[in-house]
Amino acid sequence: MIKLYQKIFLDLLFPKNCLICEAPGKHICARCLQSIPLQKENFCPICEEIETFAGRVCNTCENNHSKIYLDGLLVASYYKHPILKELIHRYKYSFIQDLSDDLAQILKRKLLSSPEFPWPNFIFSAVPLHLNRLRWRGFNQSTLMIKKLKNQLANDGIKIKYLPELIIRHRDTPPQMKAKSIELRKQNISGCFSINKELPKKLPKKIILVDDVITTGATLEECAKVLKKTGQVKKVWGLVLGRQN
Repeated sequence: MIKLYQKIFLDLLFPKNCLICEAPGKHICARCLQSIPLQKENFCPICEEIETFAGRVCNTCENNHSKIYLDGLLVASYYKHPILKELIHRYKYSFIQDLSDDLAQILKRKLLSSPEFPWPNFIFSAVPLHLNRLRWRGFNQSTLMIKKLKNQLANDGIKIKYLPELIIRHRDTPPQMKAKSIELRKQNISGCFSINKELPKKLPKKIILVDDVITTGATLEECAKVLKKTGQVKKVWGLVLGRQN
Protein backbone atom coordinates (compact mmCIF):
# COMPACT_ATOMS: atom_id res chain seq x y z
CA MET A 1 0.00 0.00 0.00
CA ILE A 2 2.87 2.37 0.83
CA LYS A 3 4.45 1.70 -2.57
CA LEU A 4 1.13 2.47 -4.25
CA TYR A 5 0.92 5.86 -2.51
CA GLN A 6 4.54 6.55 -3.41
CA LYS A 7 3.80 5.79 -7.05
CA ILE A 8 0.75 8.06 -7.07
CA PHE A 9 2.76 10.85 -5.44
CA LEU A 10 5.59 10.51 -7.97
CA ASP A 11 3.13 10.47 -10.88
CA LEU A 12 1.62 13.71 -9.61
CA LEU A 13 4.99 15.31 -8.99
CA PHE A 14 6.54 14.08 -12.24
CA PRO A 15 3.76 13.48 -14.80
CA LYS A 16 4.52 10.80 -17.35
CA ASN A 17 4.99 11.89 -20.93
CA CYS A 18 6.00 9.84 -23.95
CA LEU A 19 9.77 9.94 -24.22
CA ILE A 20 9.46 10.27 -27.98
CA CYS A 21 6.49 12.53 -28.83
CA GLU A 22 5.76 13.88 -25.29
CA ALA A 23 2.12 12.76 -25.37
CA PRO A 24 0.84 12.56 -21.76
CA GLY A 25 0.00 9.36 -19.93
CA LYS A 26 2.90 6.91 -20.36
CA HIS A 27 6.65 6.80 -20.83
CA ILE A 28 5.99 5.52 -24.36
CA CYS A 29 2.64 6.02 -26.08
CA ALA A 30 0.93 3.23 -28.02
CA ARG A 31 1.57 4.94 -31.34
CA CYS A 32 5.32 5.31 -30.84
CA LEU A 33 5.62 1.80 -29.42
CA GLN A 34 3.79 0.30 -32.40
CA SER A 35 6.09 2.17 -34.79
CA ILE A 36 9.04 -0.01 -33.69
CA PRO A 37 9.34 -2.60 -36.49
CA LEU A 38 9.76 -6.31 -36.00
CA GLN A 39 12.71 -8.08 -37.53
CA LYS A 40 10.80 -10.52 -39.70
CA GLU A 41 13.83 -12.42 -40.96
CA ASN A 42 15.76 -14.71 -38.66
CA PHE A 43 19.49 -15.19 -39.20
CA CYS A 44 22.12 -17.57 -37.88
CA PRO A 45 23.39 -16.01 -34.63
CA ILE A 46 27.01 -16.90 -35.46
CA CYS A 47 27.59 -15.60 -38.99
CA GLU A 48 24.51 -13.30 -39.10
CA GLU A 49 24.38 -13.87 -42.87
CA ILE A 50 22.31 -16.97 -43.56
CA GLU A 51 18.55 -16.81 -42.97
CA THR A 52 17.43 -19.84 -40.99
CA PHE A 53 14.36 -21.31 -39.34
CA ALA A 54 13.68 -19.40 -36.08
CA GLY A 55 17.23 -18.08 -36.11
CA ARG A 56 18.88 -21.46 -35.61
CA VAL A 57 22.62 -21.90 -36.15
CA CYS A 58 23.21 -22.59 -39.84
CA ASN A 59 24.82 -25.79 -41.14
CA THR A 60 27.89 -23.92 -42.36
CA CYS A 61 28.66 -22.54 -38.89
CA GLU A 62 27.97 -25.90 -37.28
CA ASN A 63 30.52 -27.51 -39.61
CA ASN A 64 33.14 -24.75 -39.36
CA HIS A 65 33.17 -24.35 -35.57
CA SER A 66 34.45 -26.96 -33.14
CA LYS A 67 31.56 -26.57 -30.70
CA ILE A 68 28.55 -24.25 -30.56
CA TYR A 69 26.22 -24.48 -27.56
CA LEU A 70 23.56 -21.92 -28.48
CA ASP A 71 21.03 -23.50 -30.85
CA GLY A 72 19.41 -20.31 -32.11
CA LEU A 73 18.48 -16.70 -31.54
CA LEU A 74 15.26 -14.74 -32.03
CA VAL A 75 15.93 -11.02 -32.46
CA ALA A 76 12.73 -9.03 -32.02
CA SER A 77 13.68 -5.72 -33.63
CA TYR A 78 16.57 -3.49 -34.70
CA TYR A 79 18.78 -1.99 -32.02
CA LYS A 80 19.67 0.90 -34.34
CA HIS A 81 16.03 1.97 -34.55
CA PRO A 82 16.09 5.30 -32.68
CA ILE A 83 12.98 4.67 -30.59
CA LEU A 84 14.00 1.19 -29.47
CA LYS A 85 17.54 2.35 -28.71
CA GLU A 86 16.20 5.22 -26.62
CA LEU A 87 13.81 2.98 -24.68
CA ILE A 88 16.49 0.43 -23.87
CA HIS A 89 18.88 3.15 -22.71
CA ARG A 90 16.25 4.78 -20.47
CA TYR A 91 15.22 1.39 -19.12
CA LYS A 92 18.74 0.33 -18.16
CA TYR A 93 20.47 3.57 -17.26
CA SER A 94 17.65 5.88 -16.18
CA PHE A 95 16.11 2.96 -14.26
CA ILE A 96 12.58 3.43 -15.65
CA GLN A 97 11.23 0.04 -14.64
CA ASP A 98 7.76 0.78 -16.06
CA LEU A 99 9.25 0.37 -19.54
CA SER A 100 9.56 -3.38 -18.89
CA ASP A 101 5.90 -3.80 -19.83
CA ASP A 102 6.34 -1.92 -23.13
CA LEU A 103 9.54 -3.72 -24.07
CA ALA A 104 7.93 -7.06 -23.24
CA GLN A 105 5.25 -6.22 -25.79
CA ILE A 106 7.94 -6.14 -28.48
CA LEU A 107 9.14 -9.59 -27.41
CA LYS A 108 5.55 -10.80 -27.43
CA ARG A 109 5.00 -9.52 -30.97
CA LYS A 110 8.10 -11.40 -32.09
CA LEU A 111 6.97 -14.66 -30.50
CA LEU A 112 3.47 -14.39 -31.92
CA SER A 113 4.96 -13.79 -35.36
CA SER A 114 6.86 -17.10 -35.04
CA PRO A 115 4.04 -19.66 -34.68
CA GLU A 116 6.05 -22.34 -36.48
CA PHE A 117 8.61 -22.36 -33.65
CA PRO A 118 7.30 -24.23 -30.57
CA TRP A 119 8.39 -21.59 -28.04
CA PRO A 120 5.52 -22.31 -25.59
CA ASN A 121 7.19 -25.70 -24.98
CA PHE A 122 10.38 -24.01 -23.73
CA ILE A 123 11.11 -22.80 -20.21
CA PHE A 124 11.96 -19.09 -20.09
CA SER A 125 14.78 -17.72 -17.95
CA ALA A 126 16.81 -14.52 -17.78
CA VAL A 127 20.48 -13.90 -18.40
CA PRO A 128 21.66 -13.11 -14.85
CA LEU A 129 23.38 -10.03 -13.48
CA HIS A 130 26.19 -10.12 -10.97
CA LEU A 131 25.07 -9.07 -7.49
CA ASN A 132 27.10 -5.85 -7.72
CA ARG A 133 25.35 -4.70 -10.89
CA LEU A 134 21.99 -5.87 -9.56
CA ARG A 135 22.45 -3.67 -6.49
CA TRP A 136 23.53 -0.73 -8.65
CA ARG A 137 20.57 -0.96 -11.02
CA GLY A 138 18.07 -2.24 -8.49
CA PHE A 139 16.57 -4.81 -10.87
CA ASN A 140 17.45 -7.33 -13.55
CA GLN A 141 16.01 -5.82 -16.72
CA SER A 142 15.63 -9.23 -18.39
CA THR A 143 13.81 -10.74 -15.41
CA LEU A 144 11.26 -7.92 -15.37
CA MET A 145 10.63 -8.30 -19.08
CA ILE A 146 9.97 -12.04 -18.73
CA LYS A 147 7.49 -11.47 -15.91
CA LYS A 148 5.60 -8.91 -18.00
CA LEU A 149 5.79 -11.15 -21.07
CA LYS A 150 4.38 -14.08 -19.10
CA ASN A 151 1.41 -11.97 -17.92
CA GLN A 152 0.75 -10.54 -21.37
CA LEU A 153 0.72 -13.98 -22.99
CA ALA A 154 -1.53 -15.31 -20.21
CA ASN A 155 -4.04 -12.58 -21.07
CA ASP A 156 -4.06 -14.02 -24.59
CA GLY A 157 -4.63 -17.52 -23.26
CA ILE A 158 -1.02 -18.66 -23.78
CA LYS A 159 0.84 -20.10 -20.82
CA ILE A 160 4.62 -20.11 -20.59
CA LYS A 161 6.78 -21.36 -17.75
CA TYR A 162 9.41 -19.16 -16.16
CA LEU A 163 12.30 -20.27 -13.96
CA PRO A 164 14.03 -17.36 -12.22
CA GLU A 165 17.73 -17.55 -11.41
CA LEU A 166 18.34 -20.73 -13.38
CA ILE A 167 21.90 -19.52 -13.86
CA ILE A 168 23.88 -17.32 -11.49
CA ARG A 169 26.73 -14.95 -12.34
CA HIS A 170 29.42 -15.45 -9.74
CA ARG A 171 32.12 -13.25 -11.25
CA ASP A 172 31.79 -9.55 -12.01
CA THR A 173 33.35 -8.30 -15.24
CA PRO A 174 33.42 -5.06 -17.25
CA PRO A 175 30.46 -4.61 -19.64
CA GLN A 176 30.86 -6.58 -22.86
CA MET A 177 30.61 -3.47 -25.04
CA LYS A 178 33.93 -2.27 -23.60
CA ALA A 179 35.76 -5.29 -25.05
CA LYS A 180 36.95 -4.38 -28.54
CA SER A 181 37.07 -7.83 -30.17
CA ILE A 182 35.12 -11.07 -30.21
CA GLU A 183 38.02 -12.93 -28.60
CA LEU A 184 38.29 -10.40 -25.78
CA ARG A 185 34.55 -10.67 -25.15
CA LYS A 186 34.80 -14.45 -24.98
CA GLN A 187 37.68 -14.19 -22.52
CA ASN A 188 35.83 -11.54 -20.52
CA ILE A 189 32.77 -13.73 -20.01
CA SER A 190 34.44 -17.16 -19.73
CA GLY A 191 33.77 -18.89 -16.43
CA CYS A 192 31.36 -16.22 -15.16
CA PHE A 193 28.27 -18.42 -14.87
CA SER A 194 27.17 -21.55 -13.06
CA ILE A 195 23.96 -23.43 -12.40
CA ASN A 196 22.02 -22.24 -9.38
CA LYS A 197 22.50 -25.05 -6.86
CA GLU A 198 19.34 -24.09 -4.99
CA LEU A 199 17.17 -25.21 -7.91
CA PRO A 200 15.78 -28.75 -8.18
CA LYS A 201 18.31 -31.21 -9.60
CA LYS A 202 16.14 -31.92 -12.66
CA LEU A 203 16.53 -29.15 -15.22
CA PRO A 204 14.24 -28.49 -18.20
CA LYS A 205 15.28 -29.89 -21.57
CA LYS A 206 14.43 -26.78 -23.58
CA ILE A 207 15.26 -23.24 -22.45
CA ILE A 208 14.86 -19.76 -23.89
CA LEU A 209 17.24 -17.22 -22.37
CA VAL A 210 15.99 -13.63 -22.47
CA ASP A 211 18.25 -10.59 -22.63
CA ASP A 212 17.81 -7.00 -23.78
CA VAL A 213 20.61 -6.55 -26.31
CA ILE A 214 23.46 -8.72 -27.54
CA THR A 215 26.58 -7.85 -29.50
CA THR A 216 28.65 -10.89 -30.45
CA GLY A 217 26.48 -13.35 -28.54
CA ALA A 218 29.36 -14.42 -26.29
CA THR A 219 27.26 -14.08 -23.11
CA LEU A 220 24.40 -16.21 -24.44
CA GLU A 221 26.88 -18.77 -25.75
CA GLU A 222 28.57 -19.02 -22.35
CA CYS A 223 25.20 -19.42 -20.60
CA ALA A 224 24.18 -22.13 -23.10
CA LYS A 225 27.49 -23.89 -22.48
CA VAL A 226 26.90 -24.01 -18.73
CA LEU A 227 23.36 -25.32 -19.23
CA LYS A 228 24.25 -28.02 -21.74
CA LYS A 229 27.23 -29.30 -19.77
CA THR A 230 24.76 -30.50 -17.14
CA GLY A 231 23.74 -33.19 -19.61
CA GLN A 232 20.06 -32.42 -18.98
CA VAL A 233 19.45 -29.40 -21.20
CA LYS A 234 19.18 -30.28 -24.90
CA LYS A 235 18.09 -27.02 -26.56
CA VAL A 236 18.97 -23.42 -25.71
CA TRP A 237 17.59 -20.47 -27.66
CA GLY A 238 18.06 -16.75 -27.08
CA LEU A 239 15.37 -14.06 -27.25
CA VAL A 240 16.48 -10.43 -27.36
CA LEU A 241 15.09 -7.02 -28.26
CA GLY A 242 17.90 -6.19 -30.67
CA ARG A 243 21.43 -6.93 -31.76
CA GLN A 244 24.13 -4.29 -31.51
CA ASN A 245 26.60 -4.58 -34.38
